[in-house]
Amino acid sequence: MSNTHYIFLESLQNTYQAGGVVMLPILLAGVIGFYFLFSSWLRIGKDFFRADVHKVVKRMRRDLNGGERDRLNSKSSMGVEMAIKRLRKRGGLLGRELCNAVEIAAKNPDSFRDYMQVRMMKTVRYMEQGTHIVSVMASAAPLLGLLGTVTGMVSTFEVITLYGNQNPVLMADGISEALISTQSGLLVAFPLTLLKQRLDERIEILRQNMELGATVIENYLVEKVSC
Repeated sequence: MSNTHYIFLESLQNTYQAGGVVMLPILLAGVIGFYFLFSSWLRIGKDFFRADVHKVVKRMRRDLNGGERDRLNSKSSMGVEMAIKRLRKRGGLLGRELCNAVEIAAKNPDSFRDYMQVRMMKTVRYMEQGTHIVSVMASAAPLLGLLGTVTGMVSTFEVITLYGNQNPVLMADGISEALISTQSGLLVAFPLTLLKQRLDERIEILRQNMELGATVIENYLVEKVSC
């Protein structure tokens, strides 16, 4: 390691020690929060970053609509095969769930509604697993920083009571503890809050598209067969 790395690590260590006893809880809150945040990202997969989420259902509707015309003319299932092929090729959480829905609707239309209700609930819970912990950690970090502010100021006033305010060096430790703990709590809470908001928005978009996709599949495959 270079001298720059040693200086950086030593600076982090000094900052951690200067922050007082609340630095460990703040650090744990950040580690736990980011762990569950990135776990949710990994569960959602590449759909978290892809910009074509809104186009998946439109493409599937177009494939099924083309297959519906073929079915009326030649009794083929070209539309279902085309939709399944395109969804498998796209991949991702949304593509996988819609692909399974198309296959279930094509094989057993009578049980499609019950299947989708249960499957939708499980998928949404799967995406939201652990997200509430991220919110808790994002809320706890600044409160811990505020606690560090209070303990630092208490230490400062104790020094003033014992030695007076003539020597600012003696008061520096308490003031440093108050400021560093507050700063650390905000540095943990701010990115967690922003990234959690982005995660919630993406989960809601995926949920809406799954519901819309299920409605499209029901209209093109289940109700047509019933009639």
